[in-house]
Amino acid sequence: MTTKSRAEINETEREIWDGNTLERSKIKRLRRHAFYYSYKREDTILNKILDDTFKGKNVLELGSYQWINWIKDRVVPKKVTCINISQSELEKGIKVAKDLPFEIDFQIMDANELEFPDETFDVVYGGAILHHLDIEQTLSHVHRVLKPNGSILFLEPLNMNPLYKIYRKCNPRERTPDEHALVQSDFKIIKKRFTFEHHFFDFFSVVFGYLSLKLYGDKKHDNILNKIGHGIDVFVSKIPFLHVLFARVILYGRKK
Repeated sequence: MTTKSRAEINETEREIWDGNTLERSKIKRLRRHAFYYSYKREDTILNKILDDTFKGKNVLELGSYQWINWIKDRVVPKKVTCINISQSELEKGIKVAKDLPFEIDFQIMDANELEFPDETFDVVYGGAILHHLDIEQTLSHVHRVLKPNGSILFLEPLNMNPLYKIYRKCNPRERTPDEHALVQSDFKIIKKRFTFEHHFFDFFSVVFGYLSLKLYGDKKHDNILNKIGHGIDVFVSKIPFLHVLFARVILYGRKK
């Protein structure tokens, strides 16, 4: 099997995002059930991190519109710089970047090859972005452009549970062909350059969410099945050797 170059991978990613060709309607219906309560837990965790870390800071987003959900109406940084290899993805952020209480800038740039000077940013963050990149190469650049004791914040999918591996193989049209949800070896790469804490989400909530979707259809997401699944997840997420079960993780840390 021929290994693709980074340039070839980037071109494939760009074509898919510019063409909006992913088929995600099925997974979105499941997420509205499975993630209903975990989104609330996620918001609680993010609110504290954002208030403590982003306020008045120079911030880099690897991506182009996660700031709409994470920053807008939550916290006021000094400046947000957004990068993306896809112009159409960049436009999604540009369209709503009006009348903001902070400066914002958008640039076409490859996150694998950050072009900013050393020690430019206080924070680098992204939502579901690292798994599209060469993690070691990207984090080397992230480490370089962060100021001393600078912070990282990423929310990423995981691929350590065999059930998720099977699901991904059976539904290839939901994702780009070269993306790679995080596994244990990726955590080791992150630890080389950053100290970090993590918060794991969504295993039993996915199981119960699937049952909820079958029972209620795409409605009544606030129900006892989803609540039970989420409650079990919160408990199990405190047990380290069971972290491999989960579907998503928040990674928050600092530059070594």
